[in-house]
Amino acid sequence: MRYVTLLVAATLLSFGAQAADEAKTNCEAKINNLEEIHKTDGQALHGGMATDYQKLLKQAKAAQAKGDMKNCQASADRALTIYNKARGK
Repeated sequence: MRYVTLLVAATLLSFGAQAADEAKTNCEAKINNLEEIHKTDGQALHGGMATDYQKLLKQAKAAQAKGDMKNCQASADRALTIYNKARGK
């Protein structure tokens, strides 16, 4: 019975660790995507949209550095929304 309890506990802990790794990977991928967009198609953004895009990208990077993957993803998603809006997508 002890082994079953240990197995269940280990399984639950591994799911939590896997979710954290996925969030970190997802955040990193979103930041990389935003940086690539800025390099290749940054001219599509101008005025306030460009400023907001840069601000949100910086927020995403800062959140990533702090380990706050929830805010990293939220900032990256908002920056991508601004880009899509500017491009009319």
